[in-house]
Amino acid sequence: MNKEHFLIELKIYLKPLTTQQQSFILNKYETIFEERSAAGETEEQIAKSLGKPRGIAEEILQEFNINVPEKKLERDGWQEIQPIVNDDYYYEEASEHPYDDTYRSYERPHHSGFVRFCQVAGVLAFNFLFMFWMIFAAIMVVFSGWLVAVLFLFSPILGGISVFAGFNDGTMFQLFFSIFLSGAGVIGLLILTPLTKFFGKVLRHYLQWNIRVLRGEI
Repeated sequence: MNKEHFLIELKIYLKPLTTQQQSFILNKYETIFEERSAAGETEEQIAKSLGKPRGIAEEILQEFNINVPEKKLERDGWQEIQPIVNDDYYYEEASEHPYDDTYRSYERPHHSGFVRFCQVAGVLAFNFLFMFWMIFAAIMVVFSGWLVAVLFLFSPILGGISVFAGFNDGTMFQLFFSIFLSGAGVIGLLILTPLTKFFGKVLRHYLQWNIRVLRGEI
């Protein structure tokens, strides 16, 4: 697959996006081809390393909360589109690509002014009265968890200082206890890392949903 084939196929699967969004993404991958070609790679090598255009498009569309419907493609990844012939031998131009009918559902709905007002007022009221405080509490919990885990992780430093300051049974207990806390801090970090990523992902999707509602895309 060369650059032209790659970009055409990617554009087909990106059709649910606006023309401006498609152009931005296609220009980005065209720049990647140009830079890596200048470095000595062939277009086939670049396309193979980037992956299938459909997979790239699905990941991009998922960021916009758009799911690509499953369609059976030919073995080479393309689906041939033939013109439709009616009884009068009049040729009708077929759909630009096989997903046109499905993607019509992603067009921005047309709501009345009252419905839009209810949508915006409802989202703002729900966020201010409930979600804002829930998100704030979750952020504080995650932040507190990270703070405690980091303090536990460096607690052996205090234990070592107490040993050098005055060696006795109490300082040895403090040293071993600080080592135990350090282990707990490591475990806490291992738990908090994926938990924080998950929370960030959920928050990002929720904010995207709010923006789409306020823009009238839902």
